[in-house]
Amino acid sequence: MSLRTLKVIFGAVTVCFLLASAYIAMLVTERQRVLGDITHYNPAWQASQAVSEFMRLERRLDAFNVPGRGVDKGEVDLRFEILLSRVKLLIEGRFQSIIQDDPDQQATLRRLAEVVELLQPLVAELEHPGSVQQALQLLEPLEPRLLQLASYAQIRGGERIAQDQRDLNRLYWIFSGLSLGLILLGLILIGLFSRHNQLLERAHRDLHALTGHLAHAASHDALTGLANRVLFHEQLEAHLTRWHQKGIRFAALCLDLDRFKSVNDTLGHEIGDALLKVVADRLRSCLRDGDTVARLGGDEFGILHEATGGLESCSVLAKHIVEQLSAPYSVDGREIVIGTSIGIAPVEADIVSPDQMLKRADLALYEAKSQGRGMFCYFERSMEARLDARRSLEIDLRKAVATDEFELFFQPQVNLKLNQINGFEALLRWRHPTWGKVSPAEYISIAEDIGLISPLGEWVIRTACAEAVKWPRDIKVAVNLSPVQFRNGTLVQSVHHALESTGLPPRRLELEITETSLLDETEATMAALHELRRLGVQIAIDDFGTGYSSLSYLRSFPFDRIKVDRSFVRDLSSRRDAMTIVRSIASLGAGLGMSTVAEGIETKEQLLQVQAAGYTEVQGYYFGRPKPVHELVYSLDPALSPSSA
Repeated sequence: MSLRTLKVIFGAVTVCFLLASAYIAMLVTERQRVLGDITHYNPAWQASQAVSEFMRLERRLDAFNVPGRGVDKGEVDLRFEILLSRVKLLIEGRFQSIIQDDPDQQATLRRLAEVVELLQPLVAELEHPGSVQQALQLLEPLEPRLLQLASYAQIRGGERIAQDQRDLNRLYWIFSGLSLGLILLGLILIGLFSRHNQLLERAHRDLHALTGHLAHAASHDALTGLANRVLFHEQLEAHLTRWHQKGIRFAALCLDLDRFKSVNDTLGHEIGDALLKVVADRLRSCLRDGDTVARLGGDEFGILHEATGGLESCSVLAKHIVEQLSAPYSVDGREIVIGTSIGIAPVEADIVSPDQMLKRADLALYEAKSQGRGMFCYFERSMEARLDARRSLEIDLRKAVATDEFELFFQPQVNLKLNQINGFEALLRWRHPTWGKVSPAEYISIAEDIGLISPLGEWVIRTACAEAVKWPRDIKVAVNLSPVQFRNGTLVQSVHHALESTGLPPRRLELEITETSLLDETEATMAALHELRRLGVQIAIDDFGTGYSSLSYLRSFPFDRIKVDRSFVRDLSSRRDAMTIVRSIASLGAGLGMSTVAEGIETKEQLLQVQAAGYTEVQGYYFGRPKPVHELVYSLDPALSPSSA
């Protein structure tokens, strides 16, 4: 590089520095002016606004308490929300720095936050007698303290502004000095040119390292450090090539975690992420050298296992993984128990692509999950046929919803004390145009998976209410709910709309939920149950005894009715423990003030047994099979009456 070129570069740099120095000086001057205009209105302004809104709320509450003053609850709610936002700004904003040296002012602010928190339920229930007086009693002692807080903030704000002005003046001279220094530093640039080759080489090395890091990040999961789906796919393709060229056998395993969603929903995603890291470590410890494990997404993992010793090694590996992942975890001081289901797809001669093999492993995983938790299953060709049948059923199911192929059947429920039918359970039936009647066991789970259960459930509730309103006496109708309906957030609204549009009294509608719906016992589920109870709807826990049968369910929500599962009734004559369980549930219901219903009554002997056990209601084929609404009989056949039995 020539001297002339260096001089040109130096001159250009010097001119740029001079322009930058002038621009910096201009910015500092402008900032000083603007700061003087606005800072006066920030923390101190926030305090004054909070006091102002406090007093406005106090006046609105006082006016609300006097009829004819023209102040409604909506206006009070608005003022409370504004005050709430002002208090939040004081607590979370810059205002804290103003009062950090004064314990009294800090105590005032804390008291304000406490009062606002105490006001919230009172404002929500202003119409209740005494709520306004309680609110005013909370506000009145705080007013002089807030005025003192605002005055203190004004004084401290002024002091801060003056200090800021002095600091800015000092910064102005510092920046001016720095500008001159920058000009001098320009001279150093000439010496730096001699090192540009060295720096360039270093940059090349850094770029190489960064490229390696990015390549690793592109092929590995950021959370667990395992291979990601992209790398797993590449490794699977390499294994297939070796299989076709050298005949080295291997298998692809797909697994996902049982009950992991419950961990995320109840304990939070941070705990869920920490749990996934521990799962990844356990999976690594289960593998041999040469095996590959990857996180394919969410709680789904994939493994490539060299099955040189035959399929037995795959079974051994799967059992080991199930045992390891089912052992309790300790995460952030919490003990967590999950499990896993595994699908295994051994390599076959007809496999030509990684996607084909992954599809088979996924089908085997689906089959394993359908058999229960903690299972593993090998791919079988019949699974593809079942998948095609399922897809066909999904298509027909969507059409069925649109073409009204569903109808309701009703099965009578009998009150043992009154010797009469006191309700019917609504049961969904699908008349397929080709296959005829389709069992609910075949399509309900599919409807849940593809998002049709909510509109289908709404139709069932609406139709059941429309039919029940025509029935004599106060015969009630019971409708089964899916756990999925609790998660979509529209259940309460759909029930309210059905009752309102049909005119059915809420007490004549009973909603049956299974223990599965209560397994997570999320806030959303419990909130929905309490809202339904406030509507006046009755709530029953169905199939009691088949799930986890946690007594905490009965404590967390006051159910109206417990329905014991039909399996216990079926085993009354053959198993002694069945009668013990049936009696215990009846006693439990009586002690909690809940009605008890025995399902699956098919014989006189079973009827007499549950009646002796203390059950209040019964249901089953003994009293009648489910029938369409036009075939219903609303009086009990005297020959079937419990008193005659």
